[in-house]
Amino acid sequence: MKDLKIFIKGETIDLCKPTIKFAKESSWYSWFNKDYIVRYLSHHYKEKNNTPKKQVEFLRSTKKNRFILILRTKDKLYKGVVSLSFIDNKTKTCDIAVVTDVNIDPKNSPYAPLEAVARLTQYAFDNMKMKKISGAAVFALRKWQQRMELFGYKIETLKFDRYAINSELYNLHYVSCTYEDYLKIKKNRSGFFWDDLKKMKMRIAKLPKITFRDRLVDFMKKRRDKYYNKLFSI
Repeated sequence: MKDLKIFIKGETIDLCKPTIKFAKESSWYSWFNKDYIVRYLSHHYKEKNNTPKKQVEFLRSTKKNRFILILRTKDKLYKGVVSLSFIDNKTKTCDIAVVTDVNIDPKNSPYAPLEAVARLTQYAFDNMKMKKISGAAVFALRKWQQRMELFGYKIETLKFDRYAINSELYNLHYVSCTYEDYLKIKKNRSGFFWDDLKKMKMRIAKLPKITFRDRLVDFMKKRRDKYYNKLFSI
C-alpha cells in the first residue's frame, strides 16, 4: 500500500489525510478492536468486530461533519487518529479528539499525541477560522488533561458519574481552547504554537503538581457536599 501524503508536517509525528484505499487496506480498522486503545472511548466508537468495510463506511459518512487525520511516526508507522467533529461553521466551534496506540513510539509516546492535538488545533484556528475548540476526557487521564493546558485547553466544567463505559460510570472533565488564548500562547512562543520538543519537555516538567482540576474537584467535594447536605435538611 502506498504511503499517505503528509497533510501537516510535525516534529515527532506527521499528520496524513486518510483515503478510502487506506481504510480498506491498512490496519486502521483494527485499532478499534483493541481494549487498551479504546478503553475510555464511549460505546459509539467501540467496535469489537470492526472490519475494513465498516471503516470505509465510517470514513465516507463523516466527510461532511468530521475532519480526520492519521498520525504517522517518523518511521512511517500509522499509529493513531486525531479529528475535529461537530464542526459548526456558523458559530465557528468544534470538538477535538485523539486516539493513539499507547506504544506509538518508545521515545515520543507521551508527546506524539500532544503534538498531534497542537498541530490540528493550529490548523483549525488558522485555516478553518474556528473560534473555540472543545474536548473531554475521563478523570483517569489527569496528566493528559494537564498537558493539554499548555496548548490553551482550560477546564470548563466537570461532570460526575455521567459517562458510562460498559456498566461503569466515570467522571469527566470538559476543556476548551479559544482563539484568543491560542494567539496569546503563540505570542509567548515567538510566533509558534508547538515550537520544539525540548522546550515542550521543559514546560511539562514545570507543570504544577496540584492541577487546577484537582483544586476544582476538592472545592466541589467539600463545598458542594456541605452546601447540599444543609439544603437537603431544610
